[in-house]
Amino acid sequence: MKTIHVKPLATRALRGGRQLIMADDLTQPIRGEPGESVRVNGNDNQFIGMAYLGEQHKGVGWLYSEVADQPLDEALLIEKLETAKAKRQALMNDPQTTGYRLFNGDGDGLGGLLLDWYDGYIVSQWYSEGIVRYRKAIVQTVQHVFPECRGMVAKNRFQSDNMSASEWLYGEPSLADWPIKENGVSYMTHLDEGWMTGIFFDQRDVRGYLMTQLAPGKRVLNTFSYAGAFSIAAAMGGATETISVDIAQRTRELFDEQLALNHLSPEAHRVYTMDTFDYLDYAARHEETFDVIIMDPPSFARTKKNYFKVSEHYPKLIEKALPLLSHGGHLIASTNAANFKRADFRQALERGIQASDCRATLGDEFRLPFDFPVPPHSPESDYLKVTVIEKKGES
Repeated sequence: MKTIHVKPLATRALRGGRQLIMADDLTQPIRGEPGESVRVNGNDNQFIGMAYLGEQHKGVGWLYSEVADQPLDEALLIEKLETAKAKRQALMNDPQTTGYRLFNGDGDGLGGLLLDWYDGYIVSQWYSEGIVRYRKAIVQTVQHVFPECRGMVAKNRFQSDNMSASEWLYGEPSLADWPIKENGVSYMTHLDEGWMTGIFFDQRDVRGYLMTQLAPGKRVLNTFSYAGAFSIAAAMGGATETISVDIAQRTRELFDEQLALNHLSPEAHRVYTMDTFDYLDYAARHEETFDVIIMDPPSFARTKKNYFKVSEHYPKLIEKALPLLSHGGHLIASTNAANFKRADFRQALERGIQASDCRATLGDEFRLPFDFPVPPHSPESDYLKVTVIEKKGES
């Protein structure tokens, strides 16, 4: 069995709880097969743990056990999944929320593997060829630990010439649309269409806050809206009107599904299929105002005309949006960019506020919900950053 050695900083981080091993952590490059188990020693040549090899972003492997020579087998997988299941009993017993994260990678002890629950179905996400090596054992473990599961879909989140973006592992491959609930609100999901299903469970707490605290009686603008989950939460919370904006052509179709599922009138909940920056300019020209604005842009996007990079362009978003916000209104600013540090994100928001010539303050913050645990010393996994901005009036 191969042994890899890591540098002093990595030694401290890995012993402190981080599980992701990066290329720069190694004292020398390692060559091995994806999924191969290796021993990891620190700079003092003392054993740290067992890892499997698998390229994922800047990572080259994941620690999975502190027991020397422990194989990544079905017995260990059962132990990890049963522990994760026990931690989520509150969600599993809640009939008002039937979609959530079941297993959160390194936060539950096995990086590279994510499992989400969709009211009886499980959607897994493979992030490297390394974890795919254990696909058969993982499927068998899921069937053992979650016998109530009706079927399982895999999302292959890495580059591969011989694997599709989405594939059924067992169950009912003809299933296309499947409704779930979150905080008592219904959302239509698509289990076997590319990487995305129509909802991101990591924003559950934010949608709940929007629905109960901000939306009642308010006019809401949801930018980068995708399938419109924030808009639906706002509408079900009592928003008088929502505007959803996204450049994707399918946005209107997906949003109409959500409206119909929740028996909402389309007249009060409109969709604009256009670039968010263009819409903000349009709204400014027409002197539109909103009580609540939601911004959850992708980390990076490119169109025919330009590109968007969240760490570069977020201040401009805030600068353009704040003048559209009514006095006392709230802007929910969110990013899931792992490489956008929390302090840098707050600074970007402050720069946008300053450039907008509006008086506003940073308020409530949200991080990942409890079913998305993160190990210590793992900023890459603690990716979600949400800050609520309150507008006080013009300066």
